[in-house]
Amino acid sequence: MAKIENMTADGGYVIDVKPTSKAVYMNVVGTFTPEQADKFHQDYEKQIGSISTYDYVLQVDCKDMEVIHQEMTPKLARSFKLYKKSGFKKVEFVITHNVEIKMQLNRIARTVDLPNYEIMEA
Repeated sequence: MAKIENMTADGGYVIDVKPTSKAVYMNVVGTFTPEQADKFHQDYEKQIGSISTYDYVLQVDCKDMEVIHQEMTPKLARSFKLYKKSGFKKVEFVITHNVEIKMQLNRIARTVDLPNYEIMEA
């Protein structure tokens, strides 16, 4: 399965399904435009549509992510709803020591009632 990358000067993402390790690795960098967020949702659904997500761990590398602006919060919530709907065995968010990003991720995960998630500092 091909890795999908969508990077711009401001940010972007990588979605890489790794069947041998039963993981979906995503790297989120910088900030997204609303259009990029919509494209991410399309790419995400295309990438994970052919796998049995119940056996997989979703690993989201957020170390280079920037704090989400208020107007983009609904887009991030939509991403979390997709993760929930996918039914991963576990969802792991990896961050640097950034209290604001940790609070945002926790708040949105609780809002959409995302099960089995963990925020880990690296």
